[in-house]
Amino acid sequence: MRLAFAVSLWFPFGGMQRSLLRIARACAARGHSVDIYTGEWQGERPGGIGVFELDTRASSNHRSNDLLARRFARATAGKGYDCRVGFTKIPGLDLYYAADPCYAARVDETRPMLYKLSPRCRAFKRQEAAVFRPGAGTGVMLIAHGEKEKFIRYYGTEPERFHLLPPGINRDRLAGGEADGATLREELGIAGDGLMLLAVGSRFRTKGIDRLIRALATLPPGLKEKCRLVVVGHGKAQPLRRLAGRLGVAEQVIFTGAREDVPRFYRAADALVHAPRSENTGTVLIEAMICGLPVLATGNCGFAFHVREARAGTITPEPFDQGQLNKALAEFLTSPQRNAWAENGPAYCARTDLYGLIERAADIIIARAEANRRRHAEGA
Repeated sequence: MRLAFAVSLWFPFGGMQRSLLRIARACAARGHSVDIYTGEWQGERPGGIGVFELDTRASSNHRSNDLLARRFARATAGKGYDCRVGFTKIPGLDLYYAADPCYAARVDETRPMLYKLSPRCRAFKRQEAAVFRPGAGTGVMLIAHGEKEKFIRYYGTEPERFHLLPPGINRDRLAGGEADGATLREELGIAGDGLMLLAVGSRFRTKGIDRLIRALATLPPGLKEKCRLVVVGHGKAQPLRRLAGRLGVAEQVIFTGAREDVPRFYRAADALVHAPRSENTGTVLIEAMICGLPVLATGNCGFAFHVREARAGTITPEPFDQGQLNKALAEFLTSPQRNAWAENGPAYCARTDLYGLIERAADIIIARAEANRRRHAEGA
């Protein structure tokens, strides 16, 4: 089969981007041809997979996505592709990998009327409708199963178009790191009795790093001095450093930048904290549980239910309230259940299928490609 993938941007430290590349490699390993079309590719290019950069430069993300749609259609026309797979919402796809929550629902639930009337909002809704409207024919590979009913409610998407995927935790990514947790804590300047709160994720505003800094600043003095918030990921750190300075916790917030050795941080930390503004899944929640970290997260994370079912930490209710997070963090850090949470997470992960996403997605893509080829052959 010949497969064409489309994504607005590929960079090495994005969760969706890592899944895209793993799915592409899984398809290629089965003997299929895979080409990736993107507005920009950052980092090393994979062997055995085609990478084509399209000019999608524009003044806004929604205009860039419109350019991606037009140029992807033009670039793949007449090339004999059996299946077109989107990781960005654009029309004309055979399959869409739903890495984002339902935009229409999120806007309806969290945004004021003025925003809903903006050109940006209207454009993103139009792009989402192109994938999910009735009759579009685009199959949807869905990780956050709770989003299915939202897409059906807002767009009338036919239920049979959804393919529900298990989480796609990468065992290889979590290998190692056990032996040098103490060394890493020393490198970060965390005392033996200090509490290392780990936040992992790029695009810091979306990941709610400012929320975590505000919560840290409200801790009782004795507890606050013991804590260090270690932020691993790529984003604009300087505004957050200024925020931490204004709140008196500048020395307690550490930005490491994007790292390849994330398992070291999981093994060295005392807890994972995650308070994003939007999080379709939240792979970091499961990665932390596998590594024995108690988890504090907001209820809008698609994988928050795994933390609840595992009894591996605290999930704050929605809609988000900063005061609730502040209170939850203090209670979380002083809870007598912390040791139980640390034990419950790995036990739950050992008995739950958390690893099958990549192979299942490859199965779905190849099956759709084969069906398309048969249909074309019959039409010819």
